[in-house]
Amino acid sequence: MEIQGNCHEDFLEVKNLFQELHDSGRETGSSFAVYRDGEPLVDIWGGYIDNERKTLWQRDSLATVWSTTKGIAALTIAHAYESGVLDYEEKVSHYWPEFGCNGKEEITLAMLLSHQAGICGSLTDNIDDYYNQQRMAEELAAMKPIWEPGTKSGYHSLTYGWLVSEIILRTTGKTLGQYFKEKIATPNEIDFFIGLPESEEQRVAEMVPFPKTENKEVVNKENNEAKKLSDRGPNLLKHQNTRAWRQAEIASANGQGCANAIANLYSLVVTGDKNLKILQNSTIETMTKDRITGRDLVLDVVTRWGAGFVMNMHKIIYGPEKSSFGHSGWGGSCGFGDPVNNLGVSYVMNKMANNLAADGRSVQLIHKTYECLGRKNK
Repeated sequence: MEIQGNCHEDFLEVKNLFQELHDSGRETGSSFAVYRDGEPLVDIWGGYIDNERKTLWQRDSLATVWSTTKGIAALTIAHAYESGVLDYEEKVSHYWPEFGCNGKEEITLAMLLSHQAGICGSLTDNIDDYYNQQRMAEELAAMKPIWEPGTKSGYHSLTYGWLVSEIILRTTGKTLGQYFKEKIATPNEIDFFIGLPESEEQRVAEMVPFPKTENKEVVNKENNEAKKLSDRGPNLLKHQNTRAWRQAEIASANGQGCANAIANLYSLVVTGDKNLKILQNSTIETMTKDRITGRDLVLDVVTRWGAGFVMNMHKIIYGPEKSSFGHSGWGGSCGFGDPVNNLGVSYVMNKMANNLAADGRSVQLIHKTYECLGRKNK
C-alpha cells in the first residue's frame, strides 16, 4: 500500500515511518499531519476506510476521534471566553442555575474543564439518553459530586461533553457544534464536525474495535468510586459506526475529522502570524494555565490539566515542549499545538487500540517529526 499525500523533504523519514506502520499491519486506515501557519509540512494518509479493506482512505476521510474532540471543545470554550461570553473563574451556576446544588455550588468553569467537578459518569445505560443533551444536562445538574470539587481530578470521559455543551447553549443559544462551526470551522475552512451532517456520511471511515483480549486489564484493576462511575453506561463500541452516533453532539467523544483539519486548526491557534491567529496569546496563556496536577482518580496516571486540555508531560506524548497542549482520543487519535515551534500536529486512524492516552503509533510519528525538525533547525 503506497502512502498518499505531501511531505516536505525535511520530513521524509516521517513518511517512511508512516509507510512502515501500514506495511506492518498496525493500521487499517489513517492520516497524519503537521502544519505551521496554516500550511502543511506533512499531510499524508493511507490504507482503507473499511475493515474489509475495499475502499481506500482519502485525504478528507472522516473518523470518530473520540476524546480528541475534547480539545476542539476546549478551543470553542476559549473562543467564547475571548469574545466575553464566558469567564473561566466564574461559577458554573452563574450560567446554569440548576447546576448549583448538592455540593456543586462553588464549581467554576475552569474546575469543570479540568475534571475537578466530581461528576465523572452518568447513571443511564440507555444510548438514546446520550444523544439527548437536555436529558443528560438535567441528570448532571442534579448529581452530587463523589469527591470534594477542586481537590482532585477524575477524568470526565463522557460527561465533559454534556457539561461544556450546556454552558455554551445557555450563554449563546447555540449548540456547541453549531457555535464551533459558525465561529471557528467555517471561517477557517476546518473540516471537523461535532454533529455530522448527513451530507458528509459518504466520507466516514468504519471504526475497527480492538480485540476483547485487550480489555482484560480493566477486569484486573481494583476500581475506586470514580472509576466505577466513569465505567458505567452502554457499550459505545457497539454504536460508534451508526448514523445516530455521528449525528449526535457529544463534545467529549464523537467529533468527526481528519488529521489535516485538526493539525491546521491547532496551527492557527499557535501561529505567530497575527493575520492568521484564531486566539490571542493572552487567551492561550489562560486556557493552558496549569489547573491541577496529580494522579487522576479515573486514569490512574499523573496528569497536568489546563482548561480542557491535556498539558504535555514527560516530553513524550506531544513532543519535547512542555507548553504543548491538546487532547488524545480512545483508540489512538490525537491533536495538539506546539506554541514554541508554532506547530499543529494530528494523527487520526480507524483501527483502535485500547488506550485513553498516548498511542504507540502516534508517539512514534510525533517523535520522528521532532527528530526531523531538530536536524532542520541545526
